[in-house]
Amino acid sequence: MTAYPAHSGPGDLSAVPFFAPRSYLRANPAPAPWDWTGLSAAPLPAGDLFVNAATAVQGLAFNAASVKAARDFTTRVLREWELEPLRSDTLLVVSELVTNACRHAVPGAGALSDWSIQFGLVRHESRLACLVFDPSTEEPVRVDPDERAEGGRGLALIEAFSSDWGWRALRGQGKVVWASFDTAA
Repeated sequence: MTAYPAHSGPGDLSAVPFFAPRSYLRANPAPAPWDWTGLSAAPLPAGDLFVNAATAVQGLAFNAASVKAARDFTTRVLREWELEPLRSDTLLVVSELVTNACRHAVPGAGALSDWSIQFGLVRHESRLACLVFDPSTEEPVRVDPDERAEGGRGLALIEAFSSDWGWRALRGQGKVVWASFDTAA
C-alpha cells in the first residue's frame, strides 16, 4: 500500500474554496489527487512552518503538545494579520480540530514517521479558514455524548463557534477538516 502525504502538490489554496458553504462542496466534489492543490508545495515536517500575507502553515506531530503549538501559532498569525478580535473563537476551534486529528487520525503502525498533521490558516477576502489535513479517510461524526462523558463535544463546539465548517476527502491523501470565520465585523 502506498501512503500519500496529507497534502502534496504545488500551489496555494486560493483556487480551492475549502471555506465555502457545505452546499458548494456537495455540488463540487474533490478533485483527483493529482489535481489537488495544498497549502504548501510539500507537506511540512512537524515543527516547520511558514507564514505569508494570506497563508500560514505548520506541520504538527500526532501528540497532545501539538494542540498548544497550534494555538500559539494561531495567536501569532492572527496578531500579524491584525485579526485579533477573532482570537478567542478561533483558538477554541483550532484546539478542537487539532485534538480530533491527534485522537482519530493517527496512521497505522510503522507509517507514523511518514506523516504529519498539516495545520493551516488561510485569509481570503472577508473569511478566515482554519484547516487540518490528516491521513485518515474517516468522516468526522458528531455525537451526542452522555452528560458525564469527558469527550465527544468537539464538533458541536466547532459548529457553534465558527461561521461554517466541513470536511473534504482527498482521494488517497486523507482528508481536510475546516472551519471558517467571517472577518468583517
